[in-house]
Amino acid sequence: MKLNEFKLERLFSRLRPGAKYVLSPSSCESCSMREILDLADAECKTLWEKLDLGYNDYRGHIKLREAITGRYRSLGTDDILVVTPEEGLFIAFNVLLAPGDEVIAIQPTLPSMHEIPRAIGCSVIPWPLEPTDWGWRLDIDFLSRTITPRTKLITLNIPNNPTGYMPVLADIQRIANIAEKTGAWILCEETYRGMEHDPGGDLPSMADIYPRAVALGGVNKIGLAGSRIGWLASRNRGMIAEFFGFKDYTTLCPSAPSEILALIAMRNFNHFADRNRKIILENVGLAEGYFNSKPEWFGWARPNGGSTAFPNLKYPYKVSDLCDQAAADASLLIIPDRIFSINQNRFRIGFGRRNFGQALAMFSGFMDKFAANGRAPVGQGGQRNPV
Repeated sequence: MKLNEFKLERLFSRLRPGAKYVLSPSSCESCSMREILDLADAECKTLWEKLDLGYNDYRGHIKLREAITGRYRSLGTDDILVVTPEEGLFIAFNVLLAPGDEVIAIQPTLPSMHEIPRAIGCSVIPWPLEPTDWGWRLDIDFLSRTITPRTKLITLNIPNNPTGYMPVLADIQRIANIAEKTGAWILCEETYRGMEHDPGGDLPSMADIYPRAVALGGVNKIGLAGSRIGWLASRNRGMIAEFFGFKDYTTLCPSAPSEILALIAMRNFNHFADRNRKIILENVGLAEGYFNSKPEWFGWARPNGGSTAFPNLKYPYKVSDLCDQAAADASLLIIPDRIFSINQNRFRIGFGRRNFGQALAMFSGFMDKFAANGRAPVGQGGQRNPV
């Protein structure tokens, strides 16, 4: 398998150390160890204090898997395999797919959801999210027209990163019905599930709706990205068993300390969901006020889930120039749309952090200069450091 460069992570690796602010994070406000441990119940405190750092249960700690099942309607502990989030995608794609298979993949999304199937030798058909005057739209009829008996897998990312798109329940059920007609699998990246902006608008997991679905979940987006704990969930236990076997060649077993921290977080999931939703909604209001006040520069579509949005920069300004200059002249890291393999003159913003207001203020000051100069030189001597 020959994988292309993971452009999103290489960009963060190169530019994050020198950035004063990141306008485009995908995760929410990080938690301190103290914050997590202060939420621990008596059982978790004992597990933490008596933790053995030897090899642990390869499937994931049974208490953690029990806590994870609380996020599903029909799954038990044997339907869960604890993984690191990106590892989960790597395992699922390698087990589900073979060279020559056809994949219909939502776009834009995490780049690896297209790149890993491509590297395996699959034909990847992008299923584009479409911007409209009222928000983002996923054309379900496109799936009906495009799916064939050769389609092995449909990939989704709900709530979507980077657009903040969320479908309605009827759309999710219709996708499952279409997949069922050909026997296709569905892999849904759901790490933002529980961060719907309307707490009454939450959706069930695709793993609860469709028996040939696999869901990827995790605590990475709710404030514990450094724990590296995620999971694969499916009612198809035969498939979970195959994932388990593949995991022997990746991480083998989860990090023991991380599992206990994730257990505490999952037992207090509503605490983190409420905390993050409060931060997100306050910051969405700030973002919407700013972007709507500059219609000559931006097109804005309000997100309704997760902690990201995907505004577009209007002609004649180029998002490549915007991101290059922001990094070089303002130490501000902004993710351009080409990282997601599209070319719509868009950029990602992330509003899950408490310092979003400062990042937005820095961006506002930078934009005043950028727009006034049109296409100003970048950095000292006009040298570019391409984003």
